[in-house]
Amino acid sequence: MPAPESRPNPSPRATALTLAALVLLYWAVRLWLISSPALSQVDYDEAVTGLMALDIMQGNHHLLFWGQPYMGTLEAYLAAGLFQIFGPSTLMLRLVLLIYGSLGVLALFGLGRAAGGWWAGVIAGALWSLPPLFMSFQGVYVTGGHLEGVVAGAVVLWGVTRLAFGPIGRPALWALGLGLVAGLGLWSSLMALPLIAAAVLGLLLARPAWLITAGPWCLGAGFLAGVSPLILWNAEHHWLTMVQLGGSQLSRLAPNAAMLFQSVWTRALTGAWWDGRSVAGDMPAWLPLAVLLLVYLPAAGLALWAVAGWARRAWRKKWPWHSAGDIIALTLLALLFIHAVSGYGHKAIMRYAAPLMVPVTVLAALWLRRLSGWQPVAGLALLAGLMAFNLYTHHLYLERQADQPRRPVDLALQKLDEAGVKFAYAHGRVALPLSFESGGRLLAADFFGARNYSHLKQVDRSGNPALITHQRLAVPQPGLMDEALHRLGVWQKPLEVGQYVVWHDFPAAPVLAPAPTIAWRAADGQGQPAPVADRDLNTVWRASREHDSALLVDLGSPRPVARLSLLPGPRWAGRPGMYYTVVVEGSLDGRAWKKIIGGDACMAGLSWQGRRVKLETVPALQFNFAPASLRWLRLTFKPIPQNWPPVEVAELFIYHPADQPPQWPQAARKELALGKEALDTWHQRPTAPFPAGHSAFARFWASQVDWVSLMDHLKAAACAAPQWEEPLLLQLEAVRKGLGEAAALLVDDKCPPPAAGSS
Repeated sequence: MPAPESRPNPSPRATALTLAALVLLYWAVRLWLISSPALSQVDYDEAVTGLMALDIMQGNHHLLFWGQPYMGTLEAYLAAGLFQIFGPSTLMLRLVLLIYGSLGVLALFGLGRAAGGWWAGVIAGALWSLPPLFMSFQGVYVTGGHLEGVVAGAVVLWGVTRLAFGPIGRPALWALGLGLVAGLGLWSSLMALPLIAAAVLGLLLARPAWLITAGPWCLGAGFLAGVSPLILWNAEHHWLTMVQLGGSQLSRLAPNAAMLFQSVWTRALTGAWWDGRSVAGDMPAWLPLAVLLLVYLPAAGLALWAVAGWARRAWRKKWPWHSAGDIIALTLLALLFIHAVSGYGHKAIMRYAAPLMVPVTVLAALWLRRLSGWQPVAGLALLAGLMAFNLYTHHLYLERQADQPRRPVDLALQKLDEAGVKFAYAHGRVALPLSFESGGRLLAADFFGARNYSHLKQVDRSGNPALITHQRLAVPQPGLMDEALHRLGVWQKPLEVGQYVVWHDFPAAPVLAPAPTIAWRAADGQGQPAPVADRDLNTVWRASREHDSALLVDLGSPRPVARLSLLPGPRWAGRPGMYYTVVVEGSLDGRAWKKIIGGDACMAGLSWQGRRVKLETVPALQFNFAPASLRWLRLTFKPIPQNWPPVEVAELFIYHPADQPPQWPQAARKELALGKEALDTWHQRPTAPFPAGHSAFARFWASQVDWVSLMDHLKAAACAAPQWEEPLLLQLEAVRKGLGEAAALLVDDKCPPPAAGSS
């Protein structure tokens, strides 16, 4: 690729004014985008950054993003700084990206100028300020560090062109600074990695003699300093970031590249802003195609032309790489290759294309500058047309989002304040935005503690947390939760505020005690004994997938019954939130049956204890109902249309009303307390990656626990109090959290015979 033009550059003052104008354009475009109702409040991912910033303000420091060990906390620390000055808000959270992203304008100007001269730099800066919709959206969507990583990679790439082709004063200090930026960028997001790798490769190819200078040592020292938070965190967390890199798809290079070209790379340039979301369908079909053919295809052609130039120079026994343009071309080709062969190359995830926008923007600027040199009118018209197209896609996005409500969260929080709700359970996509936008008035935790387990523990300790779902997000769908609460026996009219549906002020669960299993027997529909009362979790009764299945229980004599609790086996593949059709009937004579409770949407894991209704880790089925005098119970399990495992019952607990809670033996209580203490080490790092995200995360958390000791304590508690449900529930929870280790320890689950003379 030819060296940049040799015309005199405008004065430093003109350059400074031009850069200021480009930065103003950058801000204007993104502030315009922020005016969309869809961006008026944070969503799930953004709320994590905001909550981390608030936590940092409280003196709690974090090295990596909650639940995702491939992003750091630079963005959260920057947000905490703005919050400290201006107060927490959605706008301040978004302004973090505008401030940091402005550095990208300067880096792209520098890259364009190094590769094609001053005017090429101006065009590159302009195309970064008013880019494809995808990059503008990345510039306002606060996802934890991706933009910071891409901008850091662009700065490193620009610095490398200076180091490779100089002249430059104090190159060692320059290398130290670039290493620091590269390290900070990699800590912020692994998206910086391909840009940094391509930049270093370009430097080594363009100037191999640099290796024998002090430069590599300075670059390495700066890099280690910048990336040290990532290294420190990984040293204590089994190097989970390395696991997250995802392996290689080298054997699938061609099909991955074809899929990415069609579904990601081209769509990112022509109106897409997120996975599967684009405004390209709202414009004439020829328009995106024209942009690709007239701008981006020739820009990619420059990279291929550069490869041909390398071959020609090598044939003439000349060094192939001799300009900044060569490094830009190499960067594009390297990034396309890395994206296609990475562990994420088979996924049509739009944001992973963000690093590509750096070389694509510079090459597009070089093409437009070159065309302007050949045909000034055509070049300027094409530049104006591209800018107009990008502006048009932004307009279409805003038009599409115009009908959405603006900050519906405010009315929801107002109603929750009026209802006195301070704590709540919800799916993370609902809980985290509510928690951040409330400014501390409400703490809503994910059902299972995703992102921050300590939030879940705080809600658990509260007196009467609410339960919140959302109509659009449907996690779960409010109608389904409503039915599930009916089946649980604790339904009450919910508070509906727009898309939010809230159940709060639950009554206290009745005082109950379990019926001794010695008094009753269970059998299946054919009269065969069902092992649901032996207090051995390894023996199970399974319902059928294809037809009705019945579980019959003879209590021996009429007894008052008020609750049933069905515990699954330790190897059941069901999950909390799955729902089944179960009908519970009662009889005094075994012939005349009356429905007591049940029906559709019996939700596994939903429980009622005290004034707390919660979706638990263990997917047991619980039914509560008005006390009824019964001798016979019949539980009918209907076939399931979903591709879910049929219901499995390892243990059945039957409860009757009591004047006071049962008093369990001191030995059982002591062993249970020791078991809980051992299990607590599973989440001793409450903001470490949550196991739902990756099996490696689960392995790390499981490694924190002494499973042998834990299971010994829980089995001892269960043996000392056979009718106590909690030791068995904790054993099942341990199995789910301990992967194979805890499950293996349940193989011999029989209690030892009582000692001679014991009562």
